[in-house]
Amino acid sequence: MLVNVKASRTSLSHHLNSTYLIRHGVESSSLKPDGAEYNGADEKFICLTCRLWRQLTSMKKILSIQSSVTAGFVGNAVAGPVLLVMGHHPMMVDTISLAAHPGYGGRGGGPLADHLFADQLRGLQDLGETGDIAQIMTGYLGSASQIDSIVALLTSWRAETGGHYILDPVMGDAGRLYVSNDLADGIRTRLLPLADIITPNQFELAQLSGTDITGRDSAADASGLLLSQHALTAIIITGVTNTGHRSEIGDLLVMRDGTQIWHPADGTAKNVAGGGDLLTALFSGYLASGQALPDAFSRASATAHTIIAASPTPRDLALLENLKLVSAS
Repeated sequence: MLVNVKASRTSLSHHLNSTYLIRHGVESSSLKPDGAEYNGADEKFICLTCRLWRQLTSMKKILSIQSSVTAGFVGNAVAGPVLLVMGHHPMMVDTISLAAHPGYGGRGGGPLADHLFADQLRGLQDLGETGDIAQIMTGYLGSASQIDSIVALLTSWRAETGGHYILDPVMGDAGRLYVSNDLADGIRTRLLPLADIITPNQFELAQLSGTDITGRDSAADASGLLLSQHALTAIIITGVTNTGHRSEIGDLLVMRDGTQIWHPADGTAKNVAGGGDLLTALFSGYLASGQALPDAFSRASATAHTIIAASPTPRDLALLENLKLVSAS
């Protein structure tokens, strides 16, 4: 179904103005937009209209550039439904298309060809679709050469808007890289300097900072180092674990102004594929909805860990059955 948002906003504005008059003593029979009359039975319609109006006026376009899988929930398979439920408009560009993530025991598929990836990003600009994008977030990339097109898009977009670029520097976990050295270097040297907010896991923070991360304190120190080197607003580190204490796990926010917030996993200390993607998507959605950055982090971390706790196996997030836990407010 195609919806003319501009026309819808105009129509809704008319209805809301009419609603105001009704509630302030104007006879409903005197209000006949498009031949319609209002009466007491319209209260339910009025409530729905107000809710739709809030959704239309708070909806943000968020460009998500990351992986796509047919089975399971990682990358854009997480970001798409989460951002939709939160009342935003997800614009998804796939960097790689797979049958499933490697946790299934096989992949099937591969990266988007470089020229097609570049054409898709350039096409968005040519169509005039980038000027009102509120946020861009990037996750798993299919090749180091995709960074060229992303940098070009970010540079052009930054000249048009003051939106946030959220970088999830997906490159590895549990002590090992699972992307090429060229791609890891490109994330560190080319995308990190452009980012407003980054959401690495503990291993990725160590790769970006060149320091050893052994727990919460060293993660905060490494974040402080990156904040001093780059124009970052904040760093969110997911799955921070104190060495030797696997049960002590949580997410840490470190901001440029010195704010630090620790959100413990509270008994959900398990690694489920797509968990980091989920937290990043939730955080992006809450931030786009107007929540303050610390509040957006706390809400995203709490919701993500609730869904992770409800996931029966490490292979998959129990996402669809728990989307009811996700909301924009």
